[in-house]
Amino acid sequence: MENEYDAIVVGAGPSGSSCACLLACSGAKVLLIDKQQFPRDKVCGDAIGGKAQNVLEKLGLLQEIGKKGFLRSSGLVFSSPSGKEAEIQLKEGPGRGFVCKRAEFDTILFSHAKQMCDVLEKCTVIDLLLKNGKVCGVKAVKEGKEAEYLAKVIIGADGVSSVVAAKTGCLKLDPKHTCSALRGYYTRVKGLRKNIEVHFLPECMPGYFWIFPLSENEANVGVGMLVSDIMEKKLNLQKVFDNCIKSKRIAARFVGAVPGKVSGWSIPLASAKRKCAGNGFVLLGDAASLVDPFSGEGMGNGMKSAAIAAKVLGDALKRGEITEQDCLSYEKMLWEEIGDDVKSSYNMQKLGKNSFLLDFVIGKAEKSKQVREEIGAMITDSAQKSKTSDPMFYLRMLFA
Repeated sequence: MENEYDAIVVGAGPSGSSCACLLACSGAKVLLIDKQQFPRDKVCGDAIGGKAQNVLEKLGLLQEIGKKGFLRSSGLVFSSPSGKEAEIQLKEGPGRGFVCKRAEFDTILFSHAKQMCDVLEKCTVIDLLLKNGKVCGVKAVKEGKEAEYLAKVIIGADGVSSVVAAKTGCLKLDPKHTCSALRGYYTRVKGLRKNIEVHFLPECMPGYFWIFPLSENEANVGVGMLVSDIMEKKLNLQKVFDNCIKSKRIAARFVGAVPGKVSGWSIPLASAKRKCAGNGFVLLGDAASLVDPFSGEGMGNGMKSAAIAAKVLGDALKRGEITEQDCLSYEKMLWEEIGDDVKSSYNMQKLGKNSFLLDFVIGKAEKSKQVREEIGAMITDSAQKSKTSDPMFYLRMLFA
């Protein structure tokens, strides 16, 4: 009985820890497993937007996060391939977001989960247990010892290389819907403001280069590009990153800057729309390929998936069991919630690969307050994103 649970969550990142906490709040007995020991680093862009903050509010952690003093973003800076630049100020509210190293952010969520759930750190899930075709548990190894844990549902929140996704046949990485990225922490970067910066430099097109400020002189600096584009152009992403740092528009800001270790990771984009539920299991976050196709931010949709899963599965547990239909209901509700936003972000991603359109849109925003406000609304309001596929949007810009 001590190894039997209502739910087992594999992976204690933001999606997994959030889901574990929310399920525990509904009265469920939860086991949270992670292969690493916290605190631990997680390679990421470190930007946390409004969607994630909505879940933090449900968890009652917004006040604690606020006390940490993480740098809140006042807006975004976009620059086009030809060098045009627009600063988009965002209104006060959750859409403004903040930048925080994952080592700190994830530890806050995990520490909260430890107070509410059973936890196993440095424990690796190696297989799933099945009974009559239904996933009913996990086989895990800790300190060289194997053990089996049973549950009414297994929740895979174990990232891009998810064991749960792989064992259920859901792990499919399409190069056209997977981004490869590099990031490093740089101190003494010149010209940092409270703005998240996205630069569409010629050196990294059709990807983009970013500078996300963590403080007045430290930033998360990185570059990202679709794997399919890297393969087609036979690029070395490390060389692309180095060329961006040395580019005419950027180089002066990194004179005297102190670089940290540059690390890479894969980003599974939601535009792939993979299967993320089945008999006895659901997938969250990167394990379900839910990263925003335009911004590359994964925590927003990941934590949203956690909240939806916790609601559906929590309600099912109160009825006494979790059926395959309950798991599939989670998948349906998830895509009803994020589907339109993902579609719009995918349209914006395709816009971001077109140098002419980037120059046109950013050039108009550089000169027109009206256009800047419209783009700002598109960033903070999911419903506004769909304008990027409307020809009238560009026609209005033409005369702005």
